[in-house]
Amino acid sequence: MTARETSGSAGAAPGPAPDPESALARLADRHAAGYRSVGTMAYDIIRDAILDGTLPPGHKLRQETLAELIGVSRLPVRSALIQLEADGLVEFHDRRGAVVKSLSVAQAREVYQLRILLETEALRLSMAEMTDERLERLRELGRVADEEQEGAGFIDARTEFYAELYDAARHPIQWELIEQLRLKVGRYMLGWRLVGNDGHRHSHGELTDAVGAGDVGPAVELLRHHLEGVRDGVLAMLEAEPLTGAQPAARRRRGGS
Repeated sequence: MTARETSGSAGAAPGPAPDPESALARLADRHAAGYRSVGTMAYDIIRDAILDGTLPPGHKLRQETLAELIGVSRLPVRSALIQLEADGLVEFHDRRGAVVKSLSVAQAREVYQLRILLETEALRLSMAEMTDERLERLRELGRVADEEQEGAGFIDARTEFYAELYDAARHPIQWELIEQLRLKVGRYMLGWRLVGNDGHRHSHGELTDAVGAGDVGPAVELLRHHLEGVRDGVLAMLEAEPLTGAQPAARRRRGGS
């Protein structure tokens, strides 16, 4: 899976890269209503901005600027950045302050090696305890995830699907480890969809059908094949255009898992 779906029209000339601060201000406006805690709001806005590429890897996160754009004081922004550091999306440097975390090819390869080991075992355990009710829930979540095209809705739908697939309620520590690994390589790639050179795109429904058939071997191999394909696509992208703050926003595409 080395190709990526474009989010614009084929052949269209790329426009100028959007200013991250302007894009963040628009994102903050969409989040402004419905929050009881300014800390939660600041965290959600900055996290979404990192995951959808508004704030690309390597981008310096100035607390004063973020606070002004979001419309809060520096304290909730500082707390949000500390939480995002724990999530693996932000890192602090002595001289540069907080920046969106970048990822090397070697790190990405190691993350996917661990993901394949952990997630295939998680699927084996989950299938041994599968019920008709959980399978039906999984089918519905798979339909929702396949209908979502990109962005925060796609990320949320996919997270719910895999939480059910791996039986997160029964195995919370295992699920926490899986999510941490996904976030380490995710960045704004979490909102991308990778497609193969043959045009095939991973279907959550396809995986659900394999689980529903009850044969562990083929289901595990399908999951392994998907993770290996995503790994190869991510590595190809990192080698071709390293994830740094200098990457033009116009070149970002959607895909991934």
